[in-house]
Amino acid sequence: MSSKLPESKIACGGLILLDQISETNSPDLSADDGNELDITFALAQACFSKNDWEGVCNHLKRAIELSPEDPSCHLFYAHSLFSLGDISASIRHFDLAISFEKNPQSIEDLKKQLFSTPHIALRGFFQGSHAPERAIFMSAAVDLIKNRPAPFNFLEIGSYAGSSLLTWSNAAENFLAGECHIVCVDPWGESGADLYNPTMKKNLESDRAYEVFCHNASLSRENVRVTPIRGSSHDILPTFKNNTFDLIYIDGSHQYADVLSDIVESAKLLKNGGIICGDDLELQLFQCDQEFVENNKTADFIKETKSGESFHPGVTLAVAEYFGDVSNFAGFWVMRKISDGFEKVSFSNATGLRPPIWPWEFHERITAYFEDSDELGRLL
Repeated sequence: MSSKLPESKIACGGLILLDQISETNSPDLSADDGNELDITFALAQACFSKNDWEGVCNHLKRAIELSPEDPSCHLFYAHSLFSLGDISASIRHFDLAISFEKNPQSIEDLKKQLFSTPHIALRGFFQGSHAPERAIFMSAAVDLIKNRPAPFNFLEIGSYAGSSLLTWSNAAENFLAGECHIVCVDPWGESGADLYNPTMKKNLESDRAYEVFCHNASLSRENVRVTPIRGSSHDILPTFKNNTFDLIYIDGSHQYADVLSDIVESAKLLKNGGIICGDDLELQLFQCDQEFVENNKTADFIKETKSGESFHPGVTLAVAEYFGDVSNFAGFWVMRKISDGFEKVSFSNATGLRPPIWPWEFHERITAYFEDSDELGRLL
């Protein structure tokens, strides 16, 4: 009976990446532990077929206890840990697999390929999957400021695992003729984790979200520098100098008071002519029952009574109180700072970029959206 996991490609981060697993040798079984190791690998295989990385890791951890110097045990475990978001542990077990393998070149190549690939599907939450067209408008916002003098400074409030960072980085690489510094502010930990669903909460408290963010940040191009700052925006934003940033993106807490605070502070930090924008504005206040919005401003994501659509009331109310009506594209809101306040923007002459890291089904949704929309000048 073979103890090897199935000879198939391994899916990680929503992308098919690897063929080389099938080349790995089966564990070296002894008469005493062979049966349990076979069973352990069979259980890991069952979890693997369901993309249950927690289950795979639990069983492979036991396999390593049974066969601690077997390179294939460490290799499969390393890959599963990466898929789960335990990046530092994945590195350790890749290195152990390499140290125990007589001819480790294929494992070294596998590690290099995996760690040069963005990680975009941390368990329980794929940033942007609910509205992939918003990433196109995000990149178009960068196109709007491409003629400003370099270097460019971006501020992202709320980063989680770095999917939106990859969008900013890709747009900066393609649109900006100069250096771009992206500062990302997020607690990445227990602080504020209760605002999210149980799986996201676990990813934050376990540090997986931060590890995956750092992995994605490390893949930025030469003209893009990323600085993560761990802490709440309430504490961090007042420490920055006014008129520092060319673009500010707000996607942190959806609580009304937090969103309003982020907007107020960001308005001070934004340079004249710069872009302030944010996510999760499904409905503007004029489209809603205002009393309902005000009574539910501390809720996260609920159904609005007047329209029947689900929305983030805290975002709706805060944006309306500060700006009034804003330019809004499929839930991505954006305004430009001018000498006496803010003005709406248009993307009718702007170019938007498809995120190259996203699965094909997302690109199909993006194509379908812009076939019926005249909001964007050009889609690449």
